[in-house]
Amino acid sequence: MAIVLGNFVQASTRQRFFEKAVDNVYQGNILFERLRSTARPWTGGRQLVIPTTVVDRTTATSFSSFDLLPTTQEDVRQLFTIDPAEYTSAALTFSGIQLAVNKGPEAFLNLMAAEFADVARNLSEYMGTDLYLDGTGNASKAINGLVYHIDDGTNVATYQNLSRTTYTNLNATLTAQSGALSFTSLATDWDASKRGNDAPTLIITTPAVFSIIERLVTPTLYVNYNGPRGGGGAVGVPNGGGNNLNYGASSISWRGAPIYADEKCTSGNIFTINERHLFLYQLDYSSETVEASREGFAFTGFKKSQNQNAVTGNLLFAGQLVGDSPRTMARRTGVTS
Repeated sequence: MAIVLGNFVQASTRQRFFEKAVDNVYQGNILFERLRSTARPWTGGRQLVIPTTVVDRTTATSFSSFDLLPTTQEDVRQLFTIDPAEYTSAALTFSGIQLAVNKGPEAFLNLMAAEFADVARNLSEYMGTDLYLDGTGNASKAINGLVYHIDDGTNVATYQNLSRTTYTNLNATLTAQSGALSFTSLATDWDASKRGNDAPTLIITTPAVFSIIERLVTPTLYVNYNGPRGGGGAVGVPNGGGNNLNYGASSISWRGAPIYADEKCTSGNIFTINERHLFLYQLDYSSETVEASREGFAFTGFKKSQNQNAVTGNLLFAGQLVGDSPRTMARRTGVTS
């Protein structure tokens, strides 16, 4: 309830503002930030083209003495072709008078800096959501997300221009959860994804499913209850008797790979990912179309309105999520308990 101070105080006392805006909108965005931190440059070309081995060779064999050696040429490679996706931020728009008055000590927030930070985070959040989808959003202009890459043909039949039916090695492991989640479920996805020493590096899921995994892990923990400390004080007081306990997991790993809870992850999903085979490629726009880089994105620069005292600009992203071996990853759906 507000305290009534009256005009006597209000007319002689300024308000106190925080030096930065407080976020009450945006969510965690772990996958996008992790991928962006290791993004690869897409240096040019209308498509990325990646030669890939998609079928096994069949003519290797043992032989003896004068046996004939294989001479059949085996055509085992095909080309992945990948088109870029583009994203734009909401507009950064300011009138001349807004910029004129937002100066000096009276500007408790730097209006332009606050807008750049907020708009960039909004764009990151939007892309973070699309990273969990299949790339068909907004008339297939969206980035190819995890559902696109980690699939067995059920949802995405053609992978980077190649048929998953024709080339079955392009299938990931897709499993609909039956019953309650268990350690066996996690082990099944891991084993299906592992190829020799090439094992998954990341498991990502929702906060709700992370809590389910935490409940699986908790009964297996070994707790070392030390003897009572001297002093005879109350439990919980330093140097007193009893034990200090810390309950609940802030981080969990499975076979060495971290399990992260991402609020952008689609409900009921667990993605077992090998980051050696999944990369974010980023294109740099030419200087003719962008002015600089701001908040990790390209910036168009401010464009002056023809008939208003105002300027507007946008942050831009161009690139694509690219995979080269879907079979090294797995997706589990429908996890509710």
